Amino acid sequence: MLNNENLYTSKTNSINNYLIHTFMYILLFLAITVLPTEANNNVLQLFEKEFKKVIKTASPAVVKVLATQNVRNRLQENIGNITTLQQDISSGILLDKNGHIATTSFSFNPNYIEVVFHNNKKSVAKVIGIDKLTDIVVLKVDDELPKRVKQGDSTQLGTGSFVFTIGSTQGNHPIVSFGIVCGCEFLPELPCDELIKINVPISPGNSGGAVINTSGEVVGMIMAILTEQTDFGLLQPPIQLMKTQEITFALPIETVKSVADEIIKNGKVSRGWLGVDIETNNYGVFITRVVQDSPAHKSGLLPRDIILEFNNDPIRHYFELLRRVGTTTPRTDITLKIQRDGRVLSHTVKLGERQDSK
Repeated sequence: MLNNENLYTSKTNSINNYLIHTFMYILLFLAITVLPTEANNNVLQLFEKEFKKVIKTASPAVVKVLATQNVRNRLQENIGNITTLQQDISSGILLDKNGHIATTSFSFNPNYIEVVFHNNKKSVAKVIGIDKLTDIVVLKVDDELPKRVKQGDSTQLGTGSFVFTIGSTQGNHPIVSFGIVCGCEFLPELPCDELIKINVPISPGNSGGAVINTSGEVVGMIMAILTEQTDFGLLQPPIQLMKTQEITFALPIETVKSVADEIIKNGKVSRGWLGVDIETNNYGVFITRVVQDSPAHKSGLLPRDIILEFNNDPIRHYFELLRRVGTTTPRTDITLKIQRDGRVLSHTVKLGERQDSK
C-alpha cells in the first residue's frame, strides 16, 4: 500500500484556495436558489440531508479488510520460540455477488484475511490474485455478498466535481470524507493509468476504499496519498506542530473492474515485457542493458539505443514506456522508433509476458 508516503513534491496552496472559493460560491448559490423553496431548512441542513443520503446508499459497497500474519521468533537457546501477531487494516470494494472484493496489496504476506461488511458480518477471505502494476488484490469469500453499489462513470468527473470517500479505520464504523476533484495525473509508482486527484483528508486504513460521486455511485478506489509539509519560511515550529497538505489519488473504477475481471478469470493479469534496463535522458529513454533472449534482444535492440516512440506515441520518461508495455497484451507486435548513432530507426518487437504479473 502507498498510504502516507511522500510520493513527490507538488505545490497545492493555489489549488486549495481555488477549491475553497468554489465551495463558498456554491453554498451562496444554493442559499439563493434553494432557500426560498425550503423555508423550514437552511442550506447547510439541506446539504447535510443529501450528504447522509449518499453515504447511506454507498456504504454497503465498502468493507474492512483485516490481514494477519503470525511471526515466529527464535529466542535464546533452550528457551524456545515466541509467536507474535502483525495486523494490517485496509479497505475493499465489493465487485459482485459471487464473493469477489477488490483491495490494495498488503505490507506483508498474511496468513489469515478477514473481511468485515457494513452490517458487521465477518467472513474469511482468500487471495485470488495480485496485479503489481496497479497494486490491486482480488479477494474471494464463500458467502454471498450484499447487493453491490452501482458503478459510476469516472470520466464524468472533472476539476471541481464533488466526491465522497468511504474507508476503514480502527473501530466498528467506516470513516467518511468529502472533497473536490483537482484533476487527473500519472504517478511513477502507479504508471498503469491516470489517477483521480482529490483534495480530501484520508486516514490510515483507507487504502482500497471507495470514491463516491454525488449520485452514490462508486467511481474510484483510493490508492495513494501525496503529503507535503507546509512551508513556514523563517518560522520553524517544533516538528510535532508542523502541518502537512495532502492530496489523495484514486484509480478509476473502470481500471479496477477491468483488472479484477482478468484476475478472476485467469488468476493474473497478462502484461507485456520488453526486456531492457533503461534510464531517462533529455531525448527519450536510454537503454543501458538488453536482457539475453528477451523480446528486445531478439528484435535487435542494443545498449545505448534511445527509445523515442512507442507505436507513434512519444516516450519521454521510463514510466511512460513501462505503462505502454505493461498495458499491452503479450505476444503483440509493437513498433519502436529509436535513435542509434545519430540515425533514427524503426524496430518491430513481439512483446513477451511479464513474469511478476503471475
